[in-house]
Amino acid sequence: MKKFLVAALVLLFTVSVFSEGKSESAGSGAAEWPKQNITIIGTHGAGGDTDYNGRLISRFVEKKLGVSLVPTNVTGSNGNIAMEQYRNAKPDGYTFIMTNTTAVMGNEATGLSSFGWDAFEPVAIYGKQSGENIIVPADSPYQSIDDLVKASKANPNTIRFGISTGGGVYIASVILAQSGAEFAVMDQGDGASRMTALLGKHVDATIVPYATAKQYIESGQIRTLATLLSDSPSLLKNVPSASKTGVPDLVMDTMYVCLAPKGTPREIVEQMNAAILDVVNNDPEYAAECRKFNLQDPWALSVDDTIAELMKQREHFMKFSKYLR
Repeated sequence: MKKFLVAALVLLFTVSVFSEGKSESAGSGAAEWPKQNITIIGTHGAGGDTDYNGRLISRFVEKKLGVSLVPTNVTGSNGNIAMEQYRNAKPDGYTFIMTNTTAVMGNEATGLSSFGWDAFEPVAIYGKQSGENIIVPADSPYQSIDDLVKASKANPNTIRFGISTGGGVYIASVILAQSGAEFAVMDQGDGASRMTALLGKHVDATIVPYATAKQYIESGQIRTLATLLSDSPSLLKNVPSASKTGVPDLVMDTMYVCLAPKGTPREIVEQMNAAILDVVNNDPEYAAECRKFNLQDPWALSVDDTIAELMKQREHFMKFSKYLR
């Protein structure tokens, strides 16, 4: 009888210890996340659309999570410096990267980066850019992207086309060339500089985000021929899509994406995604700011749908990799 009681007590003690250990384990890690402030790495400079959208979503997500999301800009090489520096960061759920899909895909396609989006854990795509637009002066004879391309073929290397070396605008110019366009391509620097070059008639056409050109379009100084988005922005249905009006491959769906270091627990990735989706789908203040800046309705994807979109965009960009390197 005494042996039976001793054995029973030992068994009870073992079960108790195991249960306590299991409870402690279940209450650690992702279940208690977040327990401290989160660092948000912005891959592009302050004031640009990638920086603005990263800071905007962070400001609202921190209210959901109850900790501060602290933005830090690490710029250079079209976002590649930040990506290279933080892809091997500690995957503990307290570092996230806010960037854009065109930079990620473009850097890999051009060879600027030796890795792609799958060097990270995708968390969420959380918005769409207003769209890169092909623009011309208001008095230009070209009324459509088709007009512009046909004119370049008829008079090769006479239409001056402003780009920036590297990045999405350069890639777009290569896609145009592969479609048969024969522009005199000229490096005119960043979007603001390209805008100045067009207004000063130093180039005949260029590409800039709609948000950059908006005031000049509305004042009648320039005209947009097409957006590089696969579909017109939700709040700009009058802007045609280049891929549907003359150049089928000219698609550049710039989206804002949150990534985490490789190995970040899936549970944390899902919790961060849920917080982002909650803001995007349910916060009217966020929606108002998003519409005002991006000229797009709020929009975000689940983790799995984010991965599917990244795979789709990589496949599209890599089709042109041999012409970009």
